[in-house]
Amino acid sequence: MEWMDTNQDAQRLLDRKLARDVASDSGLILLREGMAVTADHLKMLIKHGVEKVAVSGQASFLDQLDAKCKAQHAAFVAAYRDQYNQLQALFKTAGRPGEEELANVLNSFETLAAEALESYSLFEVLQQLEGHDGYLLRHSIHVGIQSAFIAKLAGKSRDEILTFGKAGLLHDIGMLQMPKALFEQSRTLSEEEWNELKSHPAKGEQHLAETDVGGAVFEAVRDHHERMDGSGYPTGKTADEISEAGKITAVADVFDAVSSDRVYRKKASPIAALQEISREVFAGRLSAEHGMRFIDCMSSMYNGTDVLLSDGRLAKIVRLKATDLSNPLISINREVVDLKQLDGVWIADIADPRLLTHQGS
Repeated sequence: MEWMDTNQDAQRLLDRKLARDVASDSGLILLREGMAVTADHLKMLIKHGVEKVAVSGQASFLDQLDAKCKAQHAAFVAAYRDQYNQLQALFKTAGRPGEEELANVLNSFETLAAEALESYSLFEVLQQLEGHDGYLLRHSIHVGIQSAFIAKLAGKSRDEILTFGKAGLLHDIGMLQMPKALFEQSRTLSEEEWNELKSHPAKGEQHLAETDVGGAVFEAVRDHHERMDGSGYPTGKTADEISEAGKITAVADVFDAVSSDRVYRKKASPIAALQEISREVFAGRLSAEHGMRFIDCMSSMYNGTDVLLSDGRLAKIVRLKATDLSNPLISINREVVDLKQLDGVWIADIADPRLLTHQGS
């Protein structure tokens, strides 16, 4: 159980489940134990002077997705749920899934990609999802969408965009061969466990070799952990030896992994994820072509975006430069400042649009 402040922790409170009933000073029960906190609940709690509530657990990430954007993007949410269900069926198959399960997953992605690439603001929503339930499945979906987006930025044809997206979607299919407990550990893996986990690209490659799925999908499964300087795995390939699908998927993989909750750590902001990609590019590990193009586009998209600062305040990004991701120009309390002027404060997350209904920026 955790006690949270209804003002300071407002964004973190959304979608969390109450661990106790919440009562007003007069004894009136305002909210019941087990309810997931909504923006309307926050308004009511603040109105009644309730400063702190006890929470434990949270709404499922699919319910969070519904709450965040179903009203504006119903078709996307429906396509996302269908893709999740198809992937879940695929990952539940014992051993090696067959052609039919793979075909269903890949067909579902075409609808999802079409919806996702229509509104880039959906990317912000995906990175706001809290909790690590269903991580492997949703990570696969997000890497698929982001790989399609990176391919679009590279000027690929519609068919190529879908192909690179499908490659990202199935990049971790080798995890099917891994013990579930291995990638859900909250502790540091032993050397033996880590070596076993690092075998998932090879296992995925072996599985797809027995199907009709090939080309970019096969290459992404095989190469997404290879690095341009030869420091990756499973074979230590260098730049010219790594497929384009592997390079694209690697960028998308890093972005989503950093900005998503994991069993062993909380997520960082999408902007922090862009910083990590930038570091990896300049260290010679990720593709500069695809990594910097992605950073340039995403940093431009975040201009004008409402964000949550680490001290709980809301602000708006006025200007975010791809060359200076750690120090955006922000507007806070009607004053425009460089973030570095706020000592010890950083961008914690993109602001949940529901939060903006009861707080000003």
